[in-house]
Amino acid sequence: MKRVYIAVAVVAVLAWIAIGLLVAKGPQPEIVVPAESLFKVGPLHVTNTLLTAWCVMLFLAIFTFLGTRSLKLLPSGFQNFIEGVVSFLLDQVTDIAGERNGRRFFMVVGTFFLFIIVSNWGGLLPFFNAIGKTEDVGHEIFAQLASDNPHKLVLTKDGTYDDGHKFAGAKTDKSGGVVLTKSGAKAIDFEVRKGDTPAEALDRYVVFLAENFAGFKPAHSLEEPGPADPADVKAAFTLLGTVDAPGTAAKAPRLTTEAPSEAGEHALKSAALGQSFGGVSFAESQKLTLIVPFFRGVYSDVNNTLALGICSFIIVEFWGFQTLGFGYLKKFLNFSSPINAFVGLLELLSEFIRIISFAFRLFGNIFAGEVLVLMLTFLMPFLFVDIIYGLELFVGFIQAAVFALLTLVFAVMAVEHHGEEEHHGDEASAEAHHPSGTAQAH
Repeated sequence: MKRVYIAVAVVAVLAWIAIGLLVAKGPQPEIVVPAESLFKVGPLHVTNTLLTAWCVMLFLAIFTFLGTRSLKLLPSGFQNFIEGVVSFLLDQVTDIAGERNGRRFFMVVGTFFLFIIVSNWGGLLPFFNAIGKTEDVGHEIFAQLASDNPHKLVLTKDGTYDDGHKFAGAKTDKSGGVVLTKSGAKAIDFEVRKGDTPAEALDRYVVFLAENFAGFKPAHSLEEPGPADPADVKAAFTLLGTVDAPGTAAKAPRLTTEAPSEAGEHALKSAALGQSFGGVSFAESQKLTLIVPFFRGVYSDVNNTLALGICSFIIVEFWGFQTLGFGYLKKFLNFSSPINAFVGLLELLSEFIRIISFAFRLFGNIFAGEVLVLMLTFLMPFLFVDIIYGLELFVGFIQAAVFALLTLVFAVMAVEHHGEEEHHGDEASAEAHHPSGTAQAH
């Protein structure tokens, strides 16, 4: 009977893996470290991580409002849950900082914890990094290669590119009004090599488009060093053609002789064809696009973790000055001896180093977890991803707790008077030696 159970379990696991590979396998992720811009509001670029942060704030505000709109003496439902969370956090803070300072620090420390943990756990929702807008990659390549000072590319005096650059995208299909990336689809990219001239880069791009979108089989691989073979370029051009002279592949992209508005006035001349092109027009059925997700983990962007670290630094220093006044500077500027001066300098450096520590600890853990989930969804969905999701829930909680608790500990250290312990110790010693005098004084 035990063997039957084992056999059933093995079959169930294999079926689970097969369903994941056939149905739920995600496209190959293109790992992008900086947050992607969705739109602009005046000079402000609204990124996907910033939009997600706003959504987290809105969620916390609505959730709190629903739980506290009709407070009762005997709580139930949302109110009971919220009071339980707040009570637990307050107990932890007061245990570390004491009753007086604990209540003083609680609002900031509790806000840090709740905002970070909701952001971290929200980043595990299935529509994160999955739904977004698409940007055509083709025109971007022509605009940059045709420019005298191409963005992200460095053109040397001899007319070649000093450094390579990769234009990455995904091959997508259109279904009605929705652009879809196929399950398990691999990302494709075109690379401008170091030492390429603009004309050579264009020739290789023509072959690249024909190979990936029109089924063209070049005689010489684009992976080979040197410029593309002229015969391959001409054959690829025959498939792609232009808007005025369409090629034989109905769904193939079309090279356009006129530069689009975003490319400026310059078109790019092909070395093999002797003709200038300013852009590419993809067929409606399939495109080479860069997919920009609407939602991405808030703290997978180092700008957000750095901003949070700066906020923590400022509030800790504010509490220090509020409690001790300018006496707070004594622990940094103590020139009573060379050793004390050196220790004070180290203390001052450590205050600023905390910002970097806060920022990169949180960013590193969240970004690494996001990459791991995306890669395992592509490689082995429905199996290892389930385990990683459980681990990421734990990591999200730990990172929120670590950030909040470290802020609390640094705040306690900032408001602590360095002479307090010695002063209390002298009083205790005096009371021990003169008990009668103490009694008379009272």
